[in-house]
Amino acid sequence: KEEKIPEVYCSSCQEFRIQTKRMSIWRFPPLVMIHLKRFQFTQHMKRKLRDLVVFPIEGLDLSRIIAPGSSPSKTNGEDVCKKVEEAQDTEDGDDNNTVGSNEFSRGSFHPLSPNNNGRNESLYDLYGVVHHQGALSGGHYVASLKSEIDGKWRLFNDAQIYELNGHDVVDPSAYILFYVRRDVKGATLEDFWDTQEREGEGMTEE
Repeated sequence: KEEKIPEVYCSSCQEFRIQTKRMSIWRFPPLVMIHLKRFQFTQHMKRKLRDLVVFPIEGLDLSRIIAPGSSPSKTNGEDVCKKVEEAQDTEDGDDNNTVGSNEFSRGSFHPLSPNNNGRNESLYDLYGVVHHQGALSGGHYVASLKSEIDGKWRLFNDAQIYELNGHDVVDPSAYILFYVRRDVKGATLEDFWDTQEREGEGMTEE
């Protein structure tokens, strides 16, 4: 949503003008967490909000909120990566552990990776929900998770685990929603970061 800001000083024309501010998303993140407002505090009261918020289990489409513009091509992504790696080569000198300018080893889902699909894939699927049960002063948290192995939903309540229908996670107790981008399903840690061990890096005894 655009926001009108009156009387903002412009350093170019050196005058006060009405400006418009708008926040957009350039690249979709691998994971999205949505925090629903369940607690209300005012000067005179505080209460828990129990309104039912209907949210999609599959196919949450965020394409409406992406910033306009053409998707970066693979060549542009490679150019960005090359510039970043060349800068690292300059800082590190002839260090043999430095990644070469022709090799990108940070994983295909890294923001600078030429294989990153964050401008094209906008569909998300729900894989976890945190629920707040009870009242404002004496509530209890439980979690619903979808298994990557059998695709079933399960409710985790302390030491007790129950199977449940996927549609049952959409209820008035839903508090925090966890979505994963569809093309990220099945990804490993190596797809996001360079996990290769290098001499002189990482944790030390100190």
